[in-house]
Amino acid sequence: MKTRIIIFGALAGTLAMTASCTRTEPTVAASSISKDQETSFPGGAPITAADLTATPAALPVAPPAYNYDPYKPNITHEEYARFAWRQFIHFNSPAQKNGVDAAGKSPVVRGSIDPRRNFAASGASDFHQSGRTARSNFSSNQLLWETFAHRSELFPVGSAPRGNLAALDPEYAFQNVNVASTDARFNNLDENTQIGQNQIFFPKSGSTPSANPQDDHIILFQARVNPVEYDYVKSIYNAEKPPTALELPPNGTNPGESVEVKSAWREMTPELIASGRYHTAEALYYYNENGQIQARVATFGLVGVHILRKMENYPTFVYTTFEQLDSLTTPDSKDTGLYLVNLYDQLQYDASVPPGTRPSAILNTGSNRTLVPLPLAGAIDSAHGYDVIPGKFTVPKGFSGPIKVQNPPVGTSAVYNVNTEVQKAMASTPEFKNSVWQYYRLVGLQVLPTNEDSSITPKTPDPLTQDYYLANIVIESSQPGIQLFKGGVKDPHPDQQDFTLLAKRGLPSILGVKAKGLRPNTPTDQLVMGGCMGCHGNAQYPRDKVSGKGPSIFSFLIDGNTMSGKGFSADVRNESAAELSAKRLEYLSY
Repeated sequence: MKTRIIIFGALAGTLAMTASCTRTEPTVAASSISKDQETSFPGGAPITAADLTATPAALPVAPPAYNYDPYKPNITHEEYARFAWRQFIHFNSPAQKNGVDAAGKSPVVRGSIDPRRNFAASGASDFHQSGRTARSNFSSNQLLWETFAHRSELFPVGSAPRGNLAALDPEYAFQNVNVASTDARFNNLDENTQIGQNQIFFPKSGSTPSANPQDDHIILFQARVNPVEYDYVKSIYNAEKPPTALELPPNGTNPGESVEVKSAWREMTPELIASGRYHTAEALYYYNENGQIQARVATFGLVGVHILRKMENYPTFVYTTFEQLDSLTTPDSKDTGLYLVNLYDQLQYDASVPPGTRPSAILNTGSNRTLVPLPLAGAIDSAHGYDVIPGKFTVPKGFSGPIKVQNPPVGTSAVYNVNTEVQKAMASTPEFKNSVWQYYRLVGLQVLPTNEDSSITPKTPDPLTQDYYLANIVIESSQPGIQLFKGGVKDPHPDQQDFTLLAKRGLPSILGVKAKGLRPNTPTDQLVMGGCMGCHGNAQYPRDKVSGKGPSIFSFLIDGNTMSGKGFSADVRNESAAELSAKRLEYLSY
């Protein structure tokens, strides 16, 4: 494999950072696991060709409880990274076919893995297309997670989740549009922003944005949940009297595991489709034409995927995220020009950042710790630390950009090593010679919450701060809103529409979590967590009417609105600036 590929993500960002803007110190090494350790973790064993071709690929069992010993952890970050890859192999294996071939009818057993096909089979560049027939609007070749319940199936407008997911025909009910099963596809890209903060684009031509960014190739998103979470929500759903508390499985009465998958997809060109470097699929997206919202169909390529799994001893979900290789550089090492447009033009910090100072993030690679400065408070422009692309562009008033997407040195040595291990296993396996999965890499994972390192030379090492700032380059792209995020964010004046983002970097974002599996004697209301887990800690239910706070449930799909039947609204591809501004408050007000 080429060196350019091997250093993707994990260490490439570190190599690119200059000494002038970072400060680095070696990390205190944790000792190796003792031979007499009491816990075993088969999911952490080295990845081999047998793992890649297992038929079917088993979902790795939950890791044992973490022992919180900074000098002798019973599970290393490298073992957790192998666990993450095994999950990826399982969830990206083919779903089981059911033999049905008719318009509007699901051709698969939703949520069930095919017992006769493996991960190698789904890596064919024509995997989705080869499952199409003239009789059905669906392909019978679907990734396992693609058959999970879409958020609009979990919470259809005006009704409870319906039926048995395994046999349910996809039919999407939104506030602003309904999609009949005869027009549906399994991939339903109904989100057009990164949680209301920005939109992200690939330039249509070369690496420079078009004069109007909306003419470029946007990245769209969708969220799905597995049958366990679907059935649990269905069992507690009561729009007239929403539950006053909930705990997603596993819980006291349900030993199953909740899984959520967030995926990012780019608009594809014929050249990208022909490259054989992307998992591609037909997908729905939404367009406003003459005042009517229409569901359209096009071929999109998978560029990023979050897998969230809630397990015994890991009560906050375990977060793993993967990227396709070509988002920042093309296969011939050219800049793609990936950029974003923020839906705000001012950034402010909370009291944890003294006025006039520049906040920073401490990144623990496992080999060293690096101090990376963040932009100054104030305008979103070059003078305050943003890589604004020069030129004349049509950016709505109150928005900012276009801003070049940067990749900070967030990668860890453990993830780098495991990615290399998987690459070697694929290279030695003939079934993966032309597989699209060669071009996907683990970015990182978070297993348990912790506070950020106090300095780049902490007195006691904390292995859990590896991947503290976990972010996917195409799902969390803006600094410091969600890429180098910790605490929380919100619009400080939603009624004034002053287009300001408040980064609350001192906000404890993990509240009221069940203590089992967490660090002993840790008050969960004092954890200022970063990355995916820190962000999702702000998903709380139910919220107190006075304080606005509640126990963290780590799912933004569940709130007072969805639990009372209001459902979701589908984002449209050509949404106006006014509509985008209003929609951002769905995420930034709490």
